[in-house]
Amino acid sequence: MADTPTEDTLANVAVQRIIDDIVSGALEPCAKLRIESLKEQYGMGASPLREALSRLTTLGFVTNESHRGFRVAPMSEADLQDITLNRRMVEREALLRSMRRDDDEWEVGVVAAFTRLERTVERLRSGQGAEGADLERAHKQFHAAVVAHCDSPRLLGLHDTLYDQAQRYRRLMMRGIQDLDEFLDHHAILLKALLGGDADAAASALVDHLNLTLKSVYPDSDAGGPARHRTNTAQNL
Repeated sequence: MADTPTEDTLANVAVQRIIDDIVSGALEPCAKLRIESLKEQYGMGASPLREALSRLTTLGFVTNESHRGFRVAPMSEADLQDITLNRRMVEREALLRSMRRDDDEWEVGVVAAFTRLERTVERLRSGQGAEGADLERAHKQFHAAVVAHCDSPRLLGLHDTLYDQAQRYRRLMMRGIQDLDEFLDHHAILLKALLGGDADAAASALVDHLNLTLKSVYPDSDAGGPARHRTNTAQNL
């Protein structure tokens, strides 16, 4: 007989399912997150769902305002600037640490991840069964491979959280991309610098790439400057 899942296990499952729905847009920015509705939607009790929402508040996917309860975090230029700023610091450091270890296994993993990304782009472009979700998975795998050998679980955890937080905005960017070759070229430039052992070029290519989403979603934004607090949300663009 299978063991009954603990509340902590159920809370972990709820966290991931809610993140998936926020990132995909199934749960829209600022949407009210009512426990009773979530119980029906996810088929679990109130206790693990409340714990999941508390964790998601800490992770930045959910807000909890006095007398208003839990809501999906809003989307804004200021938010994306802040995400991009932190991604540049975290992912750049993780990249440089991975490069300093000079690990053949790491290089093989990066090349394999790029090859998968390349093949997914080709399948998507030719209509051979690939979907946007396949491209997003391949894209995340590439970025994860780039920092995989930084030898810091906390850096990797921050990288994963920030990547997911940026994904809501990246969905908006990908809708406007007409040239998938250009999208792939940005990753090829980063790969070439990595394999060539040029840390400065690799860090520069990574920062340029991370700034792309901000520049695409908010063309007038200063990618390197402080976040400007605007009231509009990305969903209203």
